[in-house]
Amino acid sequence: MIYINENKLNNINLDSNNFYVVMDFDKTMTTIDSDDSWTVIQNPNILDPKLNTESLKLAEKYCPIEMDYNLDFNLKSEYMYDWYMSVMKLYYKYDLTYDKLLECIKCGNLILRKGLKELLQNFNKNKIPVIILSAGIGNVIKECLILNDCFYGNIHIISNFFSFDDNKLLPFNNPIIHTCNKKMSNLPNNFEKEISNKEYILLFGDFIEDINMVSKDDLYRTLSFGFLEKNVEANLESYRNSFDVVLTDNASFDDAMNVLKNSSKK
Repeated sequence: MIYINENKLNNINLDSNNFYVVMDFDKTMTTIDSDDSWTVIQNPNILDPKLNTESLKLAEKYCPIEMDYNLDFNLKSEYMYDWYMSVMKLYYKYDLTYDKLLECIKCGNLILRKGLKELLQNFNKNKIPVIILSAGIGNVIKECLILNDCFYGNIHIISNFFSFDDNKLLPFNNPIIHTCNKKMSNLPNNFEKEISNKEYILLFGDFIEDINMVSKDDLYRTLSFGFLEKNVEANLESYRNSFDVVLTDNASFDDAMNVLKNSSKK
């Protein structure tokens, strides 16, 4: 099913020169059944199985906190930082290397959502800037797109990137990007110049928090698409209050683009 804010849709007129794209990665660019960019590199056949076991224990502790919308935002943000940093330390503790990271990705189950490759190809052809903003692992995102022949020069990834010395993982000392602070910041100057003259923003996400990837001041000029595939009936109203277009039932990027095409014909 597709739920559309027709008024917003009809008042934003996109062409190839007047917008840029902001995308979440896990469960947005990938399917609901896909590994995410964290768990794909916890393969117990490649890395010590204790990594996976300890990571699951952390998830059991922090996942309910992440989904608690009654919790004070600043307190939740502190918890998210603790969770993400704890997992980062596990990768270092259990000797993740660059070679093992690549092996995990190749052996993993990262499934791109239908229509994504063609959409990224089209964005590249038309020189439309694409910002992938993810609380996942940037190295995984980049390598996944490279393996699928859809990483282009118009794409910039803002995420948690590992650093390696040759093949050895270095301790993580970059700012953590988590679900509570996932915003468009730290863009390089050249990319800011690319988007500064764009009238509109096209946003794709799967969490309600993904709408915060752009500032509140920019929401009026943002056309947002939300993929909702868990507890649809219970969450539909909240998603419709957050996103301009809500897509359910394992929707594809083809479905999203059809919404835009049908709108442009009116």
